Amino acid sequence: MSVDTGNESVLQLSKCCGLTAPNGVTVPLKSIEVEVNIKGYLAEVVTKLQYTNAEENPIEALFTFPVDDGSAVYQFEADIDGRHIVAEVQEREQAILTYKDAVDNGKTAMLLKEDTKSSDTFQCTLGNLPPGKDAVLKMSFVNELPQEADGKLRFTLPTVLNPRYSPDAGGSVAAEGATYVPPCAVPYKFKLMASVEGYHKIKAVTSDKLSLKVEMEREEKLAKVSVGEEFKFDHDLTLYIEYSEPFQPQVVLENGDPDREGLLKEDLLMVSFHPDLKQVSMSNSGEYIFIIDRSGSMNGDRIKNAKEALLLFLKSLPPSCHFNVVSFGSEFSCLFDGSEPYTEKSLKKALKLQKAMEADMGGTEMYKPLEHVLKAKVKNQPRNVFLLTDGDVGNSAQVISLIKSHCSTTRVFALGIGDGVSTSLVKAVVRAGNGLAEFIADDARIQPKVVSLLKCAMQPAVTNLEVTWNLPPAVSLVSIPTEVPAMLTVGQRLTFFALLKGVDMNTVYAPSTLTLKGLQNNDPIILTLTFTLSDDEKVSKSAPVHRLATKVQIKQLQDAEAALQQEIETDWQLQSDKTNQVKDLRKQIVDVSRHGNIISKFTSFVAVDTEGEKVQGKLEQRSCPIPTVSEEFVKGFNESMGQSALCDSGIMLCGGALRAMKLRSASPLMGGPPVAMAMCSAPRMMSKQKKSSSPLKGLGCGLLKRSKKQASSSAPMEDSDESLDAVMADETSSNSKVAVGSDQMMLEVITLQELAGNWTVSSRLTGFLKISNEQLKSKEIVADGTVLVTLAVIAWLRKHYGHRQDEWEMIETKAVMWLGQQGLQRPVEELIKLVTEKMLTA
Repeated sequence: MSVDTGNESVLQLSKCCGLTAPNGVTVPLKSIEVEVNIKGYLAEVVTKLQYTNAEENPIEALFTFPVDDGSAVYQFEADIDGRHIVAEVQEREQAILTYKDAVDNGKTAMLLKEDTKSSDTFQCTLGNLPPGKDAVLKMSFVNELPQEADGKLRFTLPTVLNPRYSPDAGGSVAAEGATYVPPCAVPYKFKLMASVEGYHKIKAVTSDKLSLKVEMEREEKLAKVSVGEEFKFDHDLTLYIEYSEPFQPQVVLENGDPDREGLLKEDLLMVSFHPDLKQVSMSNSGEYIFIIDRSGSMNGDRIKNAKEALLLFLKSLPPSCHFNVVSFGSEFSCLFDGSEPYTEKSLKKALKLQKAMEADMGGTEMYKPLEHVLKAKVKNQPRNVFLLTDGDVGNSAQVISLIKSHCSTTRVFALGIGDGVSTSLVKAVVRAGNGLAEFIADDARIQPKVVSLLKCAMQPAVTNLEVTWNLPPAVSLVSIPTEVPAMLTVGQRLTFFALLKGVDMNTVYAPSTLTLKGLQNNDPIILTLTFTLSDDEKVSKSAPVHRLATKVQIKQLQDAEAALQQEIETDWQLQSDKTNQVKDLRKQIVDVSRHGNIISKFTSFVAVDTEGEKVQGKLEQRSCPIPTVSEEFVKGFNESMGQSALCDSGIMLCGGALRAMKLRSASPLMGGPPVAMAMCSAPRMMSKQKKSSSPLKGLGCGLLKRSKKQASSSAPMEDSDESLDAVMADETSSNSKVAVGSDQMMLEVITLQELAGNWTVSSRLTGFLKISNEQLKSKEIVADGTVLVTLAVIAWLRKHYGHRQDEWEMIETKAVMWLGQQGLQRPVEELIKLVTEKMLTA
């Protein structure tokens, strides 16, 4: 599977964007090969980067790329001119010095480090690759696969890296060393091969965007997977794995290596399972606050997805709750001063806002709206916050610390929207807020994810958690992490690691247990998982369980270090008391990282080719491009250059490696400072301000464009006496343009549901349902028209959208509850069947 870059337009784009060296030689990165091995819930990934120096001088090749935040990178090695070099973990600054000293002295060296701002972005540097020589760099990592609500496991290989917003810079910031290009301009080949090995039968391996070749072996317990088409680099690569028994617990005992240091020499147990929490009745109260990212990069499908998500949220809320909607960009605005009761009036205002939402609020200042929400008094326990965003922020540590400080009163759920979304931000938010995260690709269905999050939030969390292990008498353990979550959300999978002492693999042990105790709705619950200690033959020799446990330790220590650092920055008087604690935590992180061979925020991989000959000649720097789908970047740069396209093929001109171009000032925006224009290698990338006629309007240029009605702070929206029918009226009154079975029609019908759960008769609704006035006037089924049309909508949803029941089931639940209060003479299900047979003939 390779990318064809042979056409003339891409070649022209490559030369213009700096994808070739000054003498016309292409970038040194020739291909990326990825090998994925999935066993149960664990994925081991090996990525090979093939470099060639076709120039006359030695080169230094720099490549910045994304990884999933949960990935534990445990090995970095290279083959250069027949020599095999293995990197070691060093303290970050020391690794940089080691690399620089080697390059300065003519040695070939390589460095792999984490971005200083985002733990899901890495930078790989290969220095002093001699002329005419090849090098293969290999990075190995392991991660635990997240599980969808339907039980499928999701493997994601990030391939898109977008610029991310920095409040300090006041605009989008390039990742360290990154050179961005449009997906069509990626000059290197790409290949992926995968194998899936299940503890149970594999039902399917699929992708929502790619054609896969899947061969089943070993009675469907092994699947060999390859991609059957060219990969376009315009989305993250995602595989879905469906096992025959998807929610079974996974227990893995991995032996330690007595010759290693730290955690790697110990026997380690991993237990991963979904607690079987009984489906208690959903809460009729609570406080629900929706924080919607309306920055420029949310333009297009992303804001459309966010609006659909908000609509489903609003229509599915319980009757006795409080709610609010907060929009944010460079600034933020609230629908209400504080959360208000869920009434016809408040819903009408919310729906009016939902209908009018655009991605027109500038940057991604996330901290201030969260601070405003979290510091307010809780109106109706429990409080649940839903964050919908597509980006990352430069002050993520401050955001996480804020959420963590309110985790006892508020759960935070997050929906990461779009390819290239920051997995580090989204996962850290829910880790701090004891919630759940979902990720949605740009053109994927958002509705199931929304309903899944809301259903989890509407069920009481489990609090006062206690975990107890019951192991054989001679076996002792140390639990990793040492802290139990503050609360457990329904639908959440738990993974525990335990360092074991005294395990004898030749002994047949009696069953062991892990017991989870807590309170749900103030009622005690006890959950027990039974397992047997035995060596797992499926465990890889690369010790994936040890690597993941090390990563968990590092994450826990880094969260603690960041929280302390935030305390110091907030109150300088704490500096003398807390500085030594920060130093101690950083030392612990470095020690754990080195012993587990997992790089961290404070460590890096470095290797030096000590056996190779001294490299002669002037060192030339070459940056290897990474694709971006950021309209803010591509469109912003085009507009600032006064060009909309490079050629008839429609390929957009990207700022790639145009580093020499000087920043120009734009007119001050709303009395603010000048805005810098988009450049790949510059820290700020914001497009030049244009009038409303600009083709950039609504294309995510990163500028704050507010109408007169739009609030510039936390002030609430002005009220309106406009009717709900007027609020929800479409731009055209005709229903004929909306096809039966389409997303739009389903959402239009859902929009017309009243607060109580019923639908009222209207020409618009009956037009969608294709029900005549004569049918509505008939008393054969039921006399009340409102009851009849409500029954008809339920029947219509089941008939035309039964395959998407998980998206509207909470809407139906409200309707059925309302029908149950109407004193009907026959059961609701019987009436729905009659309506289907006699009224829904179309």
